[in-house]
Amino acid sequence: MSAVTASFPVRRQDFGFEDVPRHWVDSDPFMTHLFNALSALFPDGERFFVDSVRAVRDQINDPQLQKDISAFIGQEAMHAKEHGHFNEGAINQGFDIKKLEGWTRGFLSAKNLPLLNNKRAHLAATVALEHFTGILSAQLLKREDLVNAIDPSMRTLWAWHCIEENEHKAVAFDTYEKLYDKTVVDYAIRMGVMALITTLIMVAIHSFIFELMREDKQLLNLKSWAKGLNRVWGRKGMFTAIIPEYLDYFKPDFHPWQHDTEFLLHKWRKQLNFA
Repeated sequence: MSAVTASFPVRRQDFGFEDVPRHWVDSDPFMTHLFNALSALFPDGERFFVDSVRAVRDQINDPQLQKDISAFIGQEAMHAKEHGHFNEGAINQGFDIKKLEGWTRGFLSAKNLPLLNNKRAHLAATVALEHFTGILSAQLLKREDLVNAIDPSMRTLWAWHCIEENEHKAVAFDTYEKLYDKTVVDYAIRMGVMALITTLIMVAIHSFIFELMREDKQLLNLKSWAKGLNRVWGRKGMFTAIIPEYLDYFKPDFHPWQHDTEFLLHKWRKQLNFA
């Protein structure tokens, strides 16, 4: 009998960020700071994901899911490391990313929110955030205009991250389903946490963009604001486009792989020469 292996690999990366321009997405402040805002969320966010899954993995008896949890932890730890290194570079450009990372820890600690103060709710929050990152990263991979707008010094980092978010997008969900998704209460908690997390993540992203634009002395750059908000929330915007997939989460029979992204993964793995 062959040994069980993970469904996806852990790819060790060591990117360099010495030559990243100040406005590295389309030479535009707003779009750059949208991605900077996301990067500010990632180190502590990824560690939260790892901790929430690791806290319950001893209750999982499925050998395949155990292997996938290990690979999930490896991928997320690598994402936290690389985005942490990039954030250091952004600090060197004069942006107070440490402050934003502190805000992220505040969003995720939820010490004053009893709903999120237990293992089940932490895992539900991870499931919700993994759904958001999964569909947003798939949207980015679909939008070659956005990928090509990213400076080459940063393009591989984001393509790599987006690939792996889709490879492991069901691991936290499958873990929750194995352990908790058996009663109306479990389902209600997962839905309620998603509603709360959606509010927090939207507030966080837009607050971070505002703060970074302020630090960049670009608050009155109305052209950049208008163009950027249209690319995010316009008729064909990044966030507008994922609304239908986001809403699928609330269906009782939902599973992340109902959004089939294998064709995207094959395309981008080949393009980046990934296994």
